[in-house]
Amino acid sequence: MKDTIKKSIKIVFSDRTVATLLIVNVVVAIVVSIFLGSSIKHSEAQVITRYTTYGDANFYRSHWSSLFSYFALAFMIVFGHSALSVKLISLEKRSLAIFLLWLTLGILAILAILAYSIIKIASIG
Repeated sequence: MKDTIKKSIKIVFSDRTVATLLIVNVVVAIVVSIFLGSSIKHSEAQVITRYTTYGDANFYRSHWSSLFSYFALAFMIVFGHSALSVKLISLEKRSLAIFLLWLTLGILAILAILAYSIIKIASIG
């Protein structure tokens, strides 16, 4: 197990493109977390934390601290996609791993936009 992890790390960091994309994904996740964290406002009342078009109630209210779940989502996406891309690299599927890492950056951008919109709605209500 230890040798497999060392071999995977050696393979990933020997490929400059993949290593750069992995580092950029982690940095973008940290930046998104800081951006979203600075946008969350403390409130004693329950705030809008989710929106859906299904059912009768479109806005769901919860405690303001549940907005921090977007941080966890960002890091779960980055960690999961990074682990999957390392596995793809070890299976010699480099182009698919690079595509997945670029896709992760796009997903993080969409996450930041949607989470920021929901946080702004929460600060109003």
